[in-house]
Amino acid sequence: MRQFIDVTGKTEEEAINRALEQLKLDRDDVSVEILERAKAGFLGLGSCPAKVRVSYGEDDEPAAPAQPKAEKIRSILGKLHTLKPNRLEAELLSGVPIHGTEDVAKAVDVLLKKGVHRVFVSLGPDGVYGAMGDERVTLPNIPGNMVNTTGCGDAFMAALVWAYLEGMTLRDTALAGLAAGSIAMESSETINSAMSAAGLRNRMRR
Repeated sequence: MRQFIDVTGKTEEEAINRALEQLKLDRDDVSVEILERAKAGFLGLGSCPAKVRVSYGEDDEPAAPAQPKAEKIRSILGKLHTLKPNRLEAELLSGVPIHGTEDVAKAVDVLLKKGVHRVFVSLGPDGVYGAMGDERVTLPNIPGNMVNTTGCGDAFMAALVWAYLEGMTLRDTALAGLAAGSIAMESSETINSAMSAAGLRNRMRR
């Protein structure tokens, strides 16, 4: 069942992070609608906090409970080149309970041993953890003007493929994914018309 909560904060980003902490979910697991933008006011007068609506859960379906998406690929992990799970999916696929960054690293090690070539774990407001072979990288999110988070996960994954085809390093590949998510969230549309190779490269420099 699809549900939502309305949360306020000094900024849109703060309100979203409050909602994610309250729900114990990652940004990829929710969709965000900006209800009211923050207003600074003048000399402290007339200021107004940001208000966002964060939706979560599955859409209503008459069918039987669906199998978790991550569970469906467990048997073919060794055939995957690049995997981009969130923390919950990484925990499910690796069997490693994740409570902190060290646990993320352990879960990723298990996934790499299963044959996955590269893993990028979405850490929600904390950015992304990337791994390939013995190389590891943790990067924070790239700031952007939050409008709608729908499509951010897909944009991130598409950028990972683009960066691989461009021959980028692990760090730059993770950075490209973050840049794509940052651009995607700045549009009310699922696909931001500003998304382009040049736009990604510019955002990666922030």
